[in-house]
Amino acid sequence: MALPEKVVLFRHAEKMTGKNPHLTDKGVKRAKHLAAMLAPYKPTSLFSTRYNRTQQTMAPLAEHTKLAVLPYNPRELPAFAETLRNLSGTIVVAGHSNTTPELIALLSGHVTHISETEFDKVFVLTPTKTPNTLHWQLDRLSSN
Repeated sequence: MALPEKVVLFRHAEKMTGKNPHLTDKGVKRAKHLAAMLAPYKPTSLFSTRYNRTQQTMAPLAEHTKLAVLPYNPRELPAFAETLRNLSGTIVVAGHSNTTPELIALLSGHVTHISETEFDKVFVLTPTKTPNTLHWQLDRLSSN
């Protein structure tokens, strides 16, 4: 069974209002900062929902790494978590205030929270495996 080296998860950056909003100027700035912050992790896979705000948050990192951003369905998180568990390398996932904590819980059992006004939390899950146990260490970073 393959295991990722790390899974980095975050909520999209600051957004405008509306049904499928784009990022605000502040959100675009945060997305660029995230790209600079996460590039040293040497991502091997990038995932995002199909919404404008998550795609635009991931775009600077995709441009930097020359990786395609692969879509995932936020309504099918258990299946997506299983997909992530079977990948290798460092995986970066852009999500939402409700889906990112749920995905973290599905992968690791860790309970986290992101409020509707928080855009700076970045979570890094690192799996460690012993013969009988798989443990996921959770580290919290800030994109401020």
